[in-house]
Amino acid sequence: MKILGINCVYHESSAALVIDGDVVAAAEEERFNRVKHGKPALVSNADILPERALAFCLERAGIVPQELDLVAIAFEPRLRRDTFRLDPLSVPGDWGSAEGEADFAAGLARIPERLSELLGVDCEASIRWIPHHLAHAASAYYPCGEEGAAVLVVDGIGESATALLGGGNGVLIESHGELSYPQSVGFVWEKLSAYLGFSPYDASKVMGLASYGNPHTYTAALAEIVGDGPQPAVRSEAFEFRLPHFDALEKRFGPRRLPTEPLLERHSDLAAALQSWNNRTILGLAERTYALHPTRTLCFSGGVALNCTTNWLLKEEGPFSRVHIPSAPHDGGTAIGAALAAYYATQPAFPKPATTGCEYTGPEFTGEQIRAAFAQAGIVPRRSPDIAREVARRIAGGEVVGWFQGRMELGPRALGNRSLVADPRDPGMRDMLNEKVKHREAFRPFAPSVLAERARDWFDLGRDSDSYQYMLFTCPVRPGLAARIPAVVHVDGTSRVQTVSREANPRYHRLISEFEELTGVPMVLNTSFNDSEPIVCTPADALATFRSTRIDAVAIGDHLATRG
Repeated sequence: MKILGINCVYHESSAALVIDGDVVAAAEEERFNRVKHGKPALVSNADILPERALAFCLERAGIVPQELDLVAIAFEPRLRRDTFRLDPLSVPGDWGSAEGEADFAAGLARIPERLSELLGVDCEASIRWIPHHLAHAASAYYPCGEEGAAVLVVDGIGESATALLGGGNGVLIESHGELSYPQSVGFVWEKLSAYLGFSPYDASKVMGLASYGNPHTYTAALAEIVGDGPQPAVRSEAFEFRLPHFDALEKRFGPRRLPTEPLLERHSDLAAALQSWNNRTILGLAERTYALHPTRTLCFSGGVALNCTTNWLLKEEGPFSRVHIPSAPHDGGTAIGAALAAYYATQPAFPKPATTGCEYTGPEFTGEQIRAAFAQAGIVPRRSPDIAREVARRIAGGEVVGWFQGRMELGPRALGNRSLVADPRDPGMRDMLNEKVKHREAFRPFAPSVLAERARDWFDLGRDSDSYQYMLFTCPVRPGLAARIPAVVHVDGTSRVQTVSREANPRYHRLISEFEELTGVPMVLNTSFNDSEPIVCTPADALATFRSTRIDAVAIGDHLATRG
């Protein structure tokens, strides 16, 4: 059975292809069209499809649209129509207004026609509309490796719900409860991120900033508008989520910060209070989920599942002995989830878990394609007899190297195939990376990729989780070792660890092993291969970033180019 999964309604547009329960291909549209998040989340563009991601998935599988059995879309228009309530605090013609909702519904209704035109085949009868939060849940549950597990989804909004509490039993995922707008943890993060001078998509920046603040400064003031118990109690009039101004928040917390203005102590303190509230809220929702569906494993998804600080506490202090989070818990992963949900809905019994991992599902390139990209860029590389050893030597010598290998990762974090790698021992490396290529805020930490078999020697990993391989937990550095790896240790003494096994990524594992042989340190600094743009997808993208920045070298497959 061949099922195409599509996420196109809001943002992080993506496509996936599932064949007999195996994820054959998946990618986000932003990697191809080079537009962050694929497209803006407008009421008028639900029918703009991830055309290039979709074409890649079909090409990767070697199939034509006529061979598809089903097309699963990660949204349910009927559920939206039946449950969504208009918001009196909205802009006419935009989200939450009657005019905006009519525009949105019209866009949803156009999707079958647009899809049929794109595929060149009438696919209306084969479309399966999968509720948004079910798609999130499926992306985590079916690949988790167990036939029964609890599920928790927390994000901004789906059709009208903002969280799902449920569980999987065999092929079925059941909802035991949900939160609805305005009880939206994700929207609180979006609005406060914008208030603090970032974009609504920059929750990760606020998470990093939180470690510099005192959460107690604003605990009481924040609790008045979000609640102080284990469940959110969000007051929409205090946030005015769908209005473009910050009047209510400014009355409470002072003037909003503009992006060009310096960060002050009060900004860090508010970020810290927000992070503390998020910790309590997610732990409270996990406790409630466990009471509804008591099992060993929790499958956690939705955009809020990208909060690595909360994820650590959920893993260590939550009621579940195992926490599984996919590499793409945000909307980009719902294309996989929609396709898996549609597949398992056709199965009378649980045939097998879906392909575990699902992290390396994007394009890869042949040696001929790589050489052609170098020629097109006017760059003459040389073929390295041992690319892992040579790059290890270079980063041990202080260089920053673009490491482009194999299939592209799925999710917002580079996992060793579209990465910039550097020396974690260098205390000046963070500033050097920001100067040479990343151009991001100085307070944001960089992450280590560490050999899986050596990770516990350097970090307190606590309870095991296979999701360590996706860079989804911050954990404490072992006593006395932080000074040896200052470039990957945050101000609070933690690191956002990615474990790398030989089985999951043999070439990246070998690079780190070679670095350990040279330095005695079994890890490298890993950050995404990009510069204020989506992570690079093709060799041409990598070479363009190499030329426009001050990266010292770029390794694409076995080919290496250096400056000078």
